[in-house]
Order: sequence, then C-alpha cells, then structure tokens
Amino acid sequence: MNLESLIHARLDGEISAEDLVRLEEILREDWQARRLYLELADLHARLLHARLLHEPGVASGRFATPGESGTRSGGRWRVAAFTAAGIAAVIAAVIAFVFLSVSLTQPGGGKDEAVSAGVAMLSQTISAEFAGVERRSGDTLAPGTIHLSGGLAQIEFYSGATVVIEGEAELEIVSPWEARCHRGRVRVQVPPAAKGFLLHAPGLKLEDLGTEFALNVDVSGVGSEVHVFDGEVIVHREGGGSQSLTGGMSLGSDGEKTVDPAAFLSLSELDGLAAARGVRRLEAWRAWSQEARRDERLIAYYDFHHQTAAGRDRFVGNVAEPRIQSRTGGAVGARWTDGRWPGKAALEFKRPGDRLRMTIDGTYRDITFACWVKVDSVDKKYNSLLLTDGYENGEPHWQIYEDGSLMFSLVYRPPGISGKGGKFNQMYFSQPVLTAESLGRWHHLAVSYEGTSGEVAQYFDGKVVGRAVSPLHQAGRSIHFGPCEIGNWGLPTESHQFPIRNLNGAIDEFAIYRTALSAAEIRAMFEAGRVE
Repeated sequence: MNLESLIHARLDGEISAEDLVRLEEILREDWQARRLYLELADLHARLLHARLLHEPGVASGRFATPGESGTRSGGRWRVAAFTAAGIAAVIAAVIAFVFLSVSLTQPGGGKDEAVSAGVAMLSQTISAEFAGVERRSGDTLAPGTIHLSGGLAQIEFYSGATVVIEGEAELEIVSPWEARCHRGRVRVQVPPAAKGFLLHAPGLKLEDLGTEFALNVDVSGVGSEVHVFDGEVIVHREGGGSQSLTGGMSLGSDGEKTVDPAAFLSLSELDGLAAARGVRRLEAWRAWSQEARRDERLIAYYDFHHQTAAGRDRFVGNVAEPRIQSRTGGAVGARWTDGRWPGKAALEFKRPGDRLRMTIDGTYRDITFACWVKVDSVDKKYNSLLLTDGYENGEPHWQIYEDGSLMFSLVYRPPGISGKGGKFNQMYFSQPVLTAESLGRWHHLAVSYEGTSGEVAQYFDGKVVGRAVSPLHQAGRSIHFGPCEIGNWGLPTESHQFPIRNLNGAIDEFAIYRTALSAAEIRAMFEAGRVE
C-alpha cells in the first residue's frame, strides 16, 4: 500500500496493526507525509459532514446499513451516519494521532522550536574590535554589555531604535527599549515607532520622543554631554527634575554646550564607509580568486563573478585552470542575485526546480568541497549543497541536515547489493551550525575527505565543527561524480522518501578539489572571502 492508501485505510478504520505501525513510522520521519495526512483527514471530515446534511436518515441520527455505503474514486468510503459531535470527535482523533506521532510545526519532528534571547542586532561594523569576544555583522545581541575597543559598530534594537558606537565605548543593552552608556560616544536615531526609547548615562536618563541625538560619556564614566540634532529628548536627572531638549540644543554636566552634528558619525556616513569597504573587500577577493583558480588540485571552480548585470546567462563557467569546458554548469530556474558585495553575483535557490547542473568526470581518492552560502531557511529534512543524481558506489552527497548540521555521505555496497545505501552508507554529521541566529547571512562551508585514513573534517566559517572516521571506511575505494547538481537533487535515479531537497538560499562561490585541504588552507580561504 502506498502512503495515500495507508492514510485512507486509517481514516476508514480498516487499517491492519502492521500497516498502522508502518504509517506511524512514515509520519514520524516525513513532514510532507504529515501534511498530506491532515489534508486527507480534513477532506474525510468534510465529506462526512456533507453526507450528514444532505442524506435522508443520516441527519436524524439513523445509522447507515451496509447497503447505504458511499463510494469515491479509487476506493470506498464507509460512512456510518455521524452526528456533528461524532464528526468533531473524528477530527480531534485524527489530529491527536498525528500529534502523538510527531510535532507538526517542525519538519524535524519532535524537536523543540528554536528560540532566541536576542533584543537587538549588530547590523554593521567597520574595523570593530570587541573586548573578549568575536562578533560580526548580523549577530543577534541578548541583554548584556558590549565592550568596543575600537572602530565603529551599529546596533539596531528590535524596537526600531538605531545606535552607532564610535571608538572605545561600553554600552549595556537592557531590552529592546532601553540601553545604558557607561562610557564612549554614541549617536541614536529613534523613529516614531520606537518613541519612548530610553538611554541611560551617568546621572541622566534620556527619554527619546522620536528624534536623533548623540551622547558622549567621558572615559572616567562621570561627565556626560547630550546633543539633540532633531526632535525632542526629555532629560531626567538622577537627583530629580527633568528638562526638554529640542533640535539644536545641548546639555553637559557643566551646563549648556554647542551643538556640533559633524562631531558624531551619522548613519549615512557609516553606510558610505561600509560601501567603500565592500569595494576594497571585493578587489582583494578578486586578486585572491585569480591566484586560487591556478591551483592544480582543483577539479572545478565556479566563482560566478563573470556573471555581470549585463550578462547573467544560464551558463556558469568552470574557471579552474586549465579550464575544462565539459564541467561548465547550467543554471535551471535559479535566479541571479547580489552576492557578498555590490558587483558580486550569486545564484539564488528557492523553488523545487531551482538548481545548477553539471557533469564531473574522473575518479578520485580525496576530495574537498568549499562554498560561500547564505541560507534563508532550513525547511526540509535534507537541504542540498552538492548531490550526485543517484546512490552509485563512491558518489558523494553534501547537504545541510534538518537540525542545521552539515552532512556528508558516501555509499559503498557490496557486489550484487542494490538500493539506496542504508547500512552501507558512510554518514558524517557536524555539530548544528545553521541556527536561527545564523540564517540570512553569508557563511563559508567546507568538508574534506581523506581516502586513506577515512577522516572527514567539516568546517563552518573557517573553524572545524566536525571530525570523524566511519567504522565502514575501507582505504583505497574511489570517489566519482558523474551527473550532479548544486543546490538541488532533482534527478534521483531511485525512488526515495525525500526527493525534494532544494536549498532555500543563495550560493556565490563553489570549489571542488581533488585533495583533502588542511585546516589552515580552509581558514585562509575563509579569510580571503569573508564579507568584513
């Protein structure tokens, strides 16, 4: 029986104990199957309800005789005159059955939904150095103190307020609506939606009524200056009393000051600095890429950079030298979009049809995959990075698993054994790395496989996040690709429980090597291509 037949049998009350166990296993593993179950359950209940309303005798509560059974295409509905309460009970039982089997809200099933303690986001940095911790643009910020040793940092609070910090500073994030500046220079922009945002300073509490202002707290953490550029700020003094400051007014610990907006970096100036940095980073990466493509260990290298706004066609060239044209990729469905920097192209994968197809010839003992990817959502059990079309011996599969971990696999079945791998599949998982906090940002992913030792090392932003050897490993077995694709698995040669694996995100660089790169080489690759 196929899945739909199993579901109908369960809804009709005609399922065997063996088939019921089988159905429960499918529902636990496949979120799409659970969705189909609820859709058919809803249809079943609606048909019962329609019969209740329109058939004589049924509406009065008389049970149908065997001769009164209804029919439907592809099978028989056994309808036994339900009352409205009975129909409600059927629906409740159906939903309870699925919920007892697995959580419906998450494709992974049975897992707690991801939560975040963040109240703000580090939206932009320029040469920023943070004391005691590594931070980068896009980081979610929980309540706590930010120690900036130098550079510039822009923080966007979930209330809508934006704070730019300059140089050496210490800012305590209290909530989406409140912060405390212990020392340093900050400029605050508060739109109407964030009216009421509070910024504390030594001896002062600044209540913003929708404005733009700056605050300077000297290194000693004692003296403070408030400068209002636009709108109104209410200054509450620690000893009591308050004062309204409007655009063009300033107040310091020792009295009124002269307003000088140019003395504090504006948001537009920060954006200009970020754009200039992007140009420099792109040029630095371009120089690195020109050298990297000469690496004789490359099998294929797709940099997407030649795809300019004026000529983004469906061919994606393999730029590894010497260039092997047969390894040129063909974009299907996937759309061109902006990459890591302005002027850098990337391929976006959103729909089940989106993919980059290519054919990789040859056999190999060792391999390394490396790419820059922006994942918007991990919404399937398996999310493709690079997959061969099938499960032939020695074909590699590189994916993102439903929990956000990186997954690499190789299958080697004994002669005469066919199938999708099963107990013969060497599978390697990293720790979960693509979490709610890291989605929507550019990350460098890499995996290396050393054929003699069998060691698989997995990397996230230049750091090792998984290292293992499968107990199934045997030295000397070759690796080959054949027809394969980046970002999807649209042509599996065997029927599979999870055929839809398209990536939900974008890729703007992908390299395949015939060797297992070292951790130092992976780190250097990350540093050369990082956004900041």
